[in-house]
Amino acid sequence: MAEGRILGIAYNVIPVKHVEQAAAWYTKHFGFQVRNKREGYLSLFRENRPILDLIQSDHDSRATFEVNNRKRWVITFFTNDIESLHASLKSEQVQVGNIADEGKYGKFFVLEDPDGNLFDVWEHHDCELIF
Repeated sequence: MAEGRILGIAYNVIPVKHVEQAAAWYTKHFGFQVRNKREGYLSLFRENRPILDLIQSDHDSRATFEVNNRKRWVITFFTNDIESLHASLKSEQVQVGNIADEGKYGKFFVLEDPDGNLFDVWEHHDCELIF
């Protein structure tokens, strides 16, 4: 392997109003574990993989942007059973959109956390992601 190359994404940072409350929501609904707690900042892991870092924001900023007046997400989560995950989140009163089946591109749905951060969830059985 060549030296000095980007190997992947280590973690993603998202802004939240209250780190502890947000961490409780993510651990409840996604089973993430909390690590590396500091003042106004902590990491969420799945086993030994970093997933998200939550940082307490001084402003009302969110991990979203707009295209044609429509909110879009900046992070896509991957699942191997989108139907079960969707049903589970919906039963827990998480704000989720409908599942869209885009054929060869897989299935998707959008969800929103309590801070207004928007995420996409994706299932694709031919995906080369390794977990």
